[in-house]
Amino acid sequence: MQVPYKKNLIFSFLFLAFFMPDLAFCANQKELKTADSLFAIARYAEAQTLYKKNFSLTEKNSQALLLKLAFLAEKTNNYTDCLFFLSKLALVKPSRHLFEKMDKLAKEQNLSGYEFDDYNYFIIFYRKYGDYIPILLLTLGTYIVVIMVTKTRRKEPILQIHKVSIIVYLLALLGILNVPSLYQTCIIVNDNTFLRDEPSSAAGVVERVGKGHKLTIIGSVDHWDRVIWNNRIVYIRKSDLWNI
Repeated sequence: MQVPYKKNLIFSFLFLAFFMPDLAFCANQKELKTADSLFAIARYAEAQTLYKKNFSLTEKNSQALLLKLAFLAEKTNNYTDCLFFLSKLALVKPSRHLFEKMDKLAKEQNLSGYEFDDYNYFIIFYRKYGDYIPILLLTLGTYIVVIMVTKTRRKEPILQIHKVSIIVYLLALLGILNVPSLYQTCIIVNDNTFLRDEPSSAAGVVERVGKGHKLTIIGSVDHWDRVIWNNRIVYIRKSDLWNI
């Protein structure tokens, strides 16, 4: 059960200055301008309706839109939505400051899955710059292979350490290239959600949890996702989740 948060709001308009404009999906700019006007005069409910109408679950959203949606959700004590929008924002512009805020808010609401650590930061960082890292690594790998092939043709000796290094490099590259497909996070969005030990409604219930918790998806079976909960593999209906 989520605990009401009565302290000062985490977000402020000064925080908006931290984020630079970015490209996003084609939202209705007229509606967004209307929403911004309503937001500026504190007509938050109406602004929130328009912002949500122009939010996309599958395409890239602007940083300003995500931040305002998080602000409005937190203002109404809707911490599930707030953490969801912040998690989406972290994919676009990851920062230690943002992760620490999510971690703090989650702890205050007794929600799990938002713990800040170097591994999570690496995953988010990789998902942001993933288009560039593989290109760099592939270029370096190609250069190494060309050098080794050239030496082989010239019958020049290749040290054993160099052979082992290229094999390790290529294996590591293969692993890095598969990070996005192997790693997916989600948030539980329904209260009284059942975690089961098998992908079936007839399977035993491992635990019943509330909304807001963040999970790691490691696979799926039909209408079920395979997730990690308290270091245990369990199954949860896809309809109970929002993918980040």
